[in-house]
Amino acid sequence: MRNYQKKHNNPYQLPHNVYMQCLYAIRDYDRLKKEMDDVLYASPSPDGQPRGSDISDVTASKAMRLEALGKRCEAVEQAIVYLPPEYRKGIMDNIMYGAGYPTDAGEATYRRWRCRFVYHAAQNLGLI
Repeated sequence: MRNYQKKHNNPYQLPHNVYMQCLYAIRDYDRLKKEMDDVLYASPSPDGQPRGSDISDVTASKAMRLEALGKRCEAVEQAIVYLPPEYRKGIMDNIMYGAGYPTDAGEATYRRWRCRFVYHAAQNLGLI
């Protein structure tokens, strides 16, 4: 599927590189959620037992990693709040999996809301 932004009369138009960064951040959402779970429940050493002074280092590194992953996930989650509930699943499926838009609304409507969603996600990610 082509990654297209409407060029005329579009107040949500982003520079191409920012648009692509934001799309890939949204597409990476499922992997980030899984990685957060993996970091949270991973054992700190190969044998599963923390060693002496490594406890605070392991805990601190886990906390920093979880915070970084959480910020990216939260940026996407906050952006999706701007969408009407009936369009959320269709737009997320379209961006993440390349699925077609549902037939409950016109394609132009979905494209318009997708553009707004990507714009707000870019704002939340600090790309613009």
